[in-house]
Amino acid sequence: MIERIESTSNPKVKHLVRLRKSSRYRKEMGLFIVEGKREIEAMLSSGKFIEELYFSNELLDGISIAQFLPNLNEKITTFDLSQLAMNKISYRNQAKDAVGLVKVWDLALPNSHNLGLELVLVLDEIEKPGNLGAILRTADAMGVDAVVLSDSCVDFFNPNVVRSSMGLFASMPVFSGTKENVFHWLNESKLKVLGTSSKGTEFIHNFTFDKPAAIVMGSESHGLGSFWAKNISGMISIPLYGRASSLNLNCATACVLMEFNRQTKCTD
Repeated sequence: MIERIESTSNPKVKHLVRLRKSSRYRKEMGLFIVEGKREIEAMLSSGKFIEELYFSNELLDGISIAQFLPNLNEKITTFDLSQLAMNKISYRNQAKDAVGLVKVWDLALPNSHNLGLELVLVLDEIEKPGNLGAILRTADAMGVDAVVLSDSCVDFFNPNVVRSSMGLFASMPVFSGTKENVFHWLNESKLKVLGTSSKGTEFIHNFTFDKPAAIVMGSESHGLGSFWAKNISGMISIPLYGRASSLNLNCATACVLMEFNRQTKCTD
């Protein structure tokens, strides 16, 4: 049975708003929200468990929720919200066709043995949720095997990460740990660890990339710190020919990964 919710003051609505806004509340509840059909379908196809589904019949143009999301498990608890209530729980008060309530999952580094990783992207102290989501799209497009968050300043389950990843949030393998744990894991995985910096000693097109490798990208504000500088195998940089002293983190990541692929995949 589908329960109808009219009021923006309904406890369910308030619960979803808190999950959207508060990282602390998401961690306490072990839940986060996913907005929109594409993102919900991506969760379902990746085998993630959706606790509850919220939609507005007023926004579905006369089709049923079963027609709208044909892969939805009929046992999932479902709520039909008024458009005002959907506005309340949605990003920038712009009502989505559906919102899913999803359990968080473990981001712990897996056992490094027999993973067969050829290319790992490490994001050190990443600060902006939108950047992280966009980089997940870039990493997927560039064939990255896994993304590892090192001392991340971003809550991975922030709605902006989900939204910016354009549905790839659930399918890309993502792990998280401290710098020390991440570096130990990379070594156990037998990956050559490369760092990126505007002060790098060699431009990416002059550097010889080999598989397997891990490429470490620094934070938006400070780049790579002393820990990585003393532990990596090499420091590379992107040549810049204009007045800009740096690139957006996602753009820089794309440049490095593209050059890695140009050298390693074109010769396969």
